[in-house]
Amino acid sequence: MRRVLVAVLVFAIVLQGFAGIASAQSGQRLGGTVVVEEGETVNGFTSYAGRVVVRGQVEGDLTAIAGRVVVEEGGTVTGRVRAIGGSAVIAGRTGGNAVAYAGRVTVAETGRVGGSFGAVAGSAVIAGTVQDDATTVAGSVTLEPSANIDGFLTYVGDYEDRGGRVSLGARHVSELSLLPSLTGAGSVLFSLYLLIAELFAGAVLLTAFPSFAEDAADTVVEEPQRVALAGLVGVIGVPVVAVLSALTVVGLPLAVAGLVGLAVLLWVGSIYGRYLLGAVLLSYTERDDRYLALVVGLLLVLAVSLVPVLGDLVRVLLALAGVGVVMLGLYVAYESVGDRRTPPGADRL
Repeated sequence: MRRVLVAVLVFAIVLQGFAGIASAQSGQRLGGTVVVEEGETVNGFTSYAGRVVVRGQVEGDLTAIAGRVVVEEGGTVTGRVRAIGGSAVIAGRTGGNAVAYAGRVTVAETGRVGGSFGAVAGSAVIAGTVQDDATTVAGSVTLEPSANIDGFLTYVGDYEDRGGRVSLGARHVSELSLLPSLTGAGSVLFSLYLLIAELFAGAVLLTAFPSFAEDAADTVVEEPQRVALAGLVGVIGVPVVAVLSALTVVGLPLAVAGLVGLAVLLWVGSIYGRYLLGAVLLSYTERDDRYLALVVGLLLVLAVSLVPVLGDLVRVLLALAGVGVVMLGLYVAYESVGDRRTPPGADRL
């Protein structure tokens, strides 16, 4: 779980190296480097830049999406700080909460967070003062001797306590979830809900694209290597394109859209993967029913999921197969559109 959370942040790490400087003012600021100079006071703002540096005072909230976000010693943000980037450093003061999603997050010895502190990162270091609870989800969490947390420290990751102070103590959790843990009847009902949701979504897909479903089942049997390769291209290629898009400020929305598209692709692919499993099994019988194949696949995956390692492996392989057939289907659709747009007799590249 930890590695997944950290991996989602990779696209932000490459946002650096832009040229040019834009002075910080209220509203949205775009530029290579956005700086609030020492002695300068500006209203709260949102920035998309290669680097955001606060040496003066920001009256209000600061939201920064950049390769590097720094509130330097002597710098002040009177409101909240929200930072997304390759690295985030708080060496100055914040009047409210501070939340950072980055490859590396640091509250320096001179840093003082006026509210709660949260970090999702590859590594997190707390050496300064946090006046409320601190929550970190990171590969490594380090509490320096100068750290002073006036509340709980809740962490996910490898923890190193070098003698810092945590007034209410540090506590480790295996993972952080927005949903309460489900046990007993609650777990059964939740699994049933997911099954019904996947069944409904699968039925919609099979009804909307019946020919594609039949072709997908044939392709996965006749050309499994091609399907697997297409699946890898989808799972790896989409994040790569998102990262490359994030290299420019203008491309950042495309990067976010790409990651959202990847999530949709994985979900749709997992549903098609279950259908493909059922379709392949039904091919050995006299039954030829798309909807029955979907039900069989869903129930089998649900049953296999009860086996810890095997269940995860089966789900991954089926999702890869499902993403593969979806990618091949998108490619065929793209080719057919190109054929219709090419005038008769025209040479194609």
